[in-house]
Amino acid sequence: MREIRKAQGSSGQHPQLPSEQLPPSRPRPDLNQFPAGDNNAGDNKDLQASESREVTAPTQQEQERLERLRWLERQALHDPLTTLPNRLLLMDRARQALARLHRSRRLVAMLFVDLDNFKAINDNLGHSLGDELLSSVAARLAEMMRDSDTVARLGGDEFVVLADDLQNDAEALAVAERVLHALDRPFAVGSAEVSMPASIGVSIARDPDTDPEALLREADVAMYRAKRSGGYRLELFDESLRSEMTSHLDMERRLRHALPRKELALAYQPLFPLAGGQAVGWEALLRWHPQEGEPVGPAVFLARALESDLIVEIGDWVLDTACAQAARWRRGGAAFPISINVSPRGLIELDLATRFKRALKRHDLPARALWVETTEPSVLRDPERAKATLSELRKLGVRIALDQFGAGESRLTLPPALPLDMLKIDRSLIERLAEDEAKRAIVIALVALAGASGLQTVAVGVESNAQLKLTRELGCSFAQGFLLHRPEQPERLTLHAAGL
Repeated sequence: MREIRKAQGSSGQHPQLPSEQLPPSRPRPDLNQFPAGDNNAGDNKDLQASESREVTAPTQQEQERLERLRWLERQALHDPLTTLPNRLLLMDRARQALARLHRSRRLVAMLFVDLDNFKAINDNLGHSLGDELLSSVAARLAEMMRDSDTVARLGGDEFVVLADDLQNDAEALAVAERVLHALDRPFAVGSAEVSMPASIGVSIARDPDTDPEALLREADVAMYRAKRSGGYRLELFDESLRSEMTSHLDMERRLRHALPRKELALAYQPLFPLAGGQAVGWEALLRWHPQEGEPVGPAVFLARALESDLIVEIGDWVLDTACAQAARWRRGGAAFPISINVSPRGLIELDLATRFKRALKRHDLPARALWVETTEPSVLRDPERAKATLSELRKLGVRIALDQFGAGESRLTLPPALPLDMLKIDRSLIERLAEDEAKRAIVIALVALAGASGLQTVAVGVESNAQLKLTRELGCSFAQGFLLHRPEQPERLTLHAAGL
């Protein structure tokens, strides 16, 4: 059995309870009834019956309107793939569960469940069977929990279990262990059988005044520690994790002041054609220079922004600032396009095409003045919505690039039917291109894949002459990296500097 442990700083070990001591499984809750609360269904039926005797039956038109309203309400509160409650309904039920702590000395637990190997399985099985697997996971989780519990899907491969009326920490951890082992049992998907190990973070509330969002954040932080420790384990949120979360929240607080204080800026790095010539476009890269302290790297602060609503505000600022810069360059006779990185949330949840239309109109720019960059993990969070968003942008005339291609466990096939113009080969493949034959073989395959699909390729992270020479020999279209040009503030750029 793989390791299941409590985070350092917590007292004791996870209880290894025999199955007969675990909280009993109950039938899967009826997801059509929400929100969960006190059992007053009988009172409601009596009230409805009395009203039906006094009120004229609704007309067919009124009935259709009521059905439409019920459908819209359900769509707003449930995940469309699995029909589980979504984040909005989860938070409502968490508030109700916490309020019930006023009347009892019981506990409320939140389990943040992240599937460890879903991306690799999804790549191998395909998106259709990947969706079938997510639905099977949702069904298994819902079937094993009690009627009073809630199983929700936040998106992608992230699920949350809300369990209340628990006696102690040990019972909460026993529930988490049951979930962990239940997901490791094989799922029948198509003609294959796959197990779905998970990382689980557990947070526990005793105080009825606990903020549900804070409880979810604590479970999320604990889950990430479980994942960093190798996965297929659970972690209980404790004081050591509280210190880590406090640091994260402090950064989020400081980041909220960054825009009004004008601490954020865009630096620009060019793309050069490997056939020779001047830059063909510039990528806008976000930088943070706090008034107090050292600059903060984008890998650090963007992770915090992505976990909060700040990413929306920052994304709008980046779009507007980049458009303003492109307009200034055009007025000076330099009609270079600017490439903007789009967040996973922006790609899936926001009306990105409308935002781009407004920004382009505000700055009197043609759509070809902008490129959009996204990543394969962002697309795979919701392939259909991502495809729809990118298609709308493409119809405007915005070019689309798939960034970080070939990174990590990325498959060497393109997400189906995406409207792409360019593949940006990840720097992890370029940095050891001269020494690693396996990486050269992958780059050769990616260039061939791009060529067969009518796409151009960009070698990202070129930092040596040997890398530059090889990327040219292997057939890449463009190169980008410190060897050629470092990211610079616009006032320090020489746009017409000699190219390759």
